[in-house]
Amino acid sequence: MFNAHERMVAFRYLKIRSNEGFVTLVALFSLLGIAIGVMVLIVTMSVMNGFREELLSKVIGFNGHMLYQPLGGKMSDYDDAVTRLKKINNVVKVLPIIEGNALATFGSNSVPALVRGVRAADLKQMTLVSDNIRQGTLTNFGAGENDIIIGIRLAEKYNLTVGDLVTLVTPRGRITPFGTMPRIASYKIGAVFEVGEYNYDTNYFFMPLAQAQSYFQYGDQVGALEIILTHPDMTTEMFPVVDQATRQFENGGRLIDWRVLNSSFFNALQVERNVMFIILSFIILVAVFNIISTMIMMVKNKTRDVAILRTMGVSSSSIMRIFFMVGACIGVLGTFLGTMLGLAIAYNVQPILDFIERMTGLSLWEGEVRFLSEVPAIVEGKEVMIVVIVALGLSFLATLLPAWRAAKVDPVQSLRYE
Repeated sequence: MFNAHERMVAFRYLKIRSNEGFVTLVALFSLLGIAIGVMVLIVTMSVMNGFREELLSKVIGFNGHMLYQPLGGKMSDYDDAVTRLKKINNVVKVLPIIEGNALATFGSNSVPALVRGVRAADLKQMTLVSDNIRQGTLTNFGAGENDIIIGIRLAEKYNLTVGDLVTLVTPRGRITPFGTMPRIASYKIGAVFEVGEYNYDTNYFFMPLAQAQSYFQYGDQVGALEIILTHPDMTTEMFPVVDQATRQFENGGRLIDWRVLNSSFFNALQVERNVMFIILSFIILVAVFNIISTMIMMVKNKTRDVAILRTMGVSSSSIMRIFFMVGACIGVLGTFLGTMLGLAIAYNVQPILDFIERMTGLSLWEGEVRFLSEVPAIVEGKEVMIVVIVALGLSFLATLLPAWRAAKVDPVQSLRYE
């Protein structure tokens, strides 16, 4: 596309010359602008990917990949349903659960609680909870004791510890001649967990399934089945298979996957990522306008050179390619530099923050406030390629107008007074 003499002239124009200091300075600013824009985009998108993955792992690890809800909210043949679902390929676990709302009181304090009844063996297999027990133990969970498990944020806020009593109050109580009486029961705190998500660590209470059946008056029934797959990304291909199996259960019901259950939350994250990408792309766009300014000034300074080249027989298309190459080199160098810096920072976000904190004495990341010990960052090759393509595409487009102007230079008018 570019012959030898075009490359030679273009690289000569890219050399720093003392008599063209201002043009060179603007060109450097253009290059740095593109590099900074690309770097910021890569780092920002990587950190947002990290946060999304952290939140996704906690949401899925806490709630499962699919949820089967029977019609009427109760099912009695859950043991048979669990056995049949476990026979499906890629179905790892099936958890019968009961969930209900209650008011938790301790002393003079009261907070809303989401109580989840689950079998002891199933809770121990929920590694997000069982591997993050901060106080107490799960050894005696479901062993006949009247115990309950709470989150660490609730425990810290109200100074609760293992062995303290929590009273649960639910409006679903006994029906008497005077109306429905609230159901009240006291439970001892058997353990305190921490999963790192504020809502779960504050509002969720775990109770043995048998106690939940008694407290919420389910008898020998459960409220839903949580289905765990080999990987959450398999939900799309596995949903029809699992749905077909659940249609054979008594009374029927509906199957929901984690994307539907948390659609508003993850849609908001996706919209935020798209908006951030668009906003930060304006940094690259500003740098692109600097490239246009640089190229226009360069064409102005090189008018005499262009006229001489034209009189020597160089075609206008060749002149256009020369100046296109000059602008493209600025864009390519800036994009390459920004990509390298962006990847280096994205892969070392936490060490860089630690270094800045040591140097300045400031606390830039407080894990106890954000519930994440480190800044998460995940670099996705696809997104990096999109950033690179956007930067290069805008840079190449910016060079077209100045290059076209250079190709239209009239050698007769330019050399008339020389």
